[in-house]
Amino acid sequence: MKSTRVGSFYSVGTGPGDSRLLTLLAIETIRKCAVIAVPDSGAAENAVLKIVDAYMEGKEVVFCPMAMTRDKKTLESCHERSGEQLRSCLDKGLDVAFLTLGDPSIYSTPMYVHKRLKLLGYQTHIIPGVPSFCAAAAALNVALCEGGQLLHIIPASYNRAQEALHLSGTKVLMKSGRSICDIKSAIKAAHCSGMAVERCGMDGEIIHESLGTITEDASYYSILIVKEDDA
Repeated sequence: MKSTRVGSFYSVGTGPGDSRLLTLLAIETIRKCAVIAVPDSGAAENAVLKIVDAYMEGKEVVFCPMAMTRDKKTLESCHERSGEQLRSCLDKGLDVAFLTLGDPSIYSTPMYVHKRLKLLGYQTHIIPGVPSFCAAAAALNVALCEGGQLLHIIPASYNRAQEALHLSGTKVLMKSGRSICDIKSAIKAAHCSGMAVERCGMDGEIIHESLGTITEDASYYSILIVKEDDA
């Protein structure tokens, strides 16, 4: 008799890049899911698969189309197609883990599909991961915030990033690589100082104690930690 069980969907954070920062709960979830989904953005290297390689034996891998664009119609089409791909797995009774670097609740790709599936009535779960900016602070051996200091998480490539640099407290700028020169100028204009980590936890990690050593060809996976000069 055909099973009527519908699979569950998990958005799984794999941490910043070091497989040792993969949580026990993430490992448990990956092991129990028959299908592993990852974003297919055309990148030459899929860092997230490298992190979980030790737990991938026998898994079906689904590459979900995710265009590297801000065009809303194109993105909507990608999310719709990805949702349809994964619904077909769930409807067969297969549990699906959609993997993302860092934590799923912070600017992650899986959440667009997660929200669609949740609205359609599927069982959805979020498995948290070590956020990349926490790992970057650890690599730099500094605190992100202390006492009553505010902490702001900023998507660096968006227009309001420079405006956000004038906020009080610590500013974390994520995925800064493509706009690093403009950001460095804006940080100086805002009377702040910064540090950075490229490819935190991944092969080729570079730590910058100051922004003077980070160059225009910095990795897309660059995280800047910015503090006011008088902090």
